[in-house]
Amino acid sequence: MTTQTRTATPPARQEALPPATRRTYAVLIGLTALSILLQSITAGKFVNQKGGSVDAWTNLHGFIAYPVMLLALATAAFAYVRMRSSAPRLWLWTTLLFVAIVCQWLSGHAITTLGLDWVIPIHVVLAFLIWGLAIVLCVRSATLRRVADSVGV
Repeated sequence: MTTQTRTATPPARQEALPPATRRTYAVLIGLTALSILLQSITAGKFVNQKGGSVDAWTNLHGFIAYPVMLLALATAAFAYVRMRSSAPRLWLWTTLLFVAIVCQWLSGHAITTLGLDWVIPIHVVLAFLIWGLAIVLCVRSATLRRVADSVGV
């Protein structure tokens, strides 16, 4: 009969992130996701309306795009600077979220400024992809914090 000795395995690189880094990332990605949600609410408000209120909701929708981009940029920059060596996939996905949001902003301008209505389906599908990726990143951030807390890091 052989006896196996178990040695404590060191925590994964992502679990070794300092608590302040994990917390800051969670706050940033949460604020980014919240701003994306507000963006989608304003989109829903002007889609089925007629009259002058459509322009007001469209303008608000366009205005909110700037804070969404800034929050996504801040989140991606933070992830790159503070997490790239410990969480390489996470910062890459966060950067992809920022790039997708910029593409979304460009497609929105193609619709409103250039009058390219054929871009609307692309804009809508991209919005769903952005929302899904933001949710995945929020869940990943929460999981990262819970796993690290259970390991004791």
